[in-house]
Amino acid sequence: MPHPIFLGYGLAVVMVSVSTYCLGRLLVAKRWERRTDFGVNISHVLMGLAMAGMLVPRWDRVPDRIWIVAFSVVAAWFAVISVRFVGEHGLRGSDEGHAHHISHNLIHMTMAGAMVYMYEVSAPAGSSSTGAAMSGAAARAQPDYLGLSFVFIVTLLASAVWQIDALGKFSPRRMVLVEAAATPRRVGAETGPAVVPRAVGQRWLAPRLEIACHVSMCVAMAYMLVLML
Repeated sequence: MPHPIFLGYGLAVVMVSVSTYCLGRLLVAKRWERRTDFGVNISHVLMGLAMAGMLVPRWDRVPDRIWIVAFSVVAAWFAVISVRFVGEHGLRGSDEGHAHHISHNLIHMTMAGAMVYMYEVSAPAGSSSTGAAMSGAAARAQPDYLGLSFVFIVTLLASAVWQIDALGKFSPRRMVLVEAAATPRRVGAETGPAVVPRAVGQRWLAPRLEIACHVSMCVAMAYMLVLML
């Protein structure tokens, strides 16, 4: 399938922008006393930079093997977090802020696995750079792995649609009400069961922008996997 240069550069710029924004989230979340998922933002920073390098090879300055190790670690991290989440909240439960379920961790584990797949499985024999192969639309998934490519593509696009549908759930007003109800604290020992909401400063940091980053990464990753079919 032809790989339009303008689309490759456009997506690469979006990926670098997402990485920069997610890095900013990591830097300001604690200072602003806002909640954010540090594991997710770190993985978004890495994925954005890696995909930008795949789409525009001259931007790629990191050897493929380092990226493979990095995303293998990310996938293993989310696998461990998923097991821990199920142990604490069950398969149908949600986290303390009622913002995320087990699927939140599993989709990021899947995305990290897709990155390893694109580097390790889909690079043509003799190629030392997945990015170089991608830019010329030369990378092709090996026939034995085409089914896995389709699974990744469908999963990523389904996650993007799911997240877009959930945008309304993360409006600032609703997040304040949900988190206030979910994370009470006692007024004092003498007050018995009386509670007051946690300070507003503990709200999630721009959840809808975080969703937008996730959706853009899912779409870009699915596009790159389609190129490899």
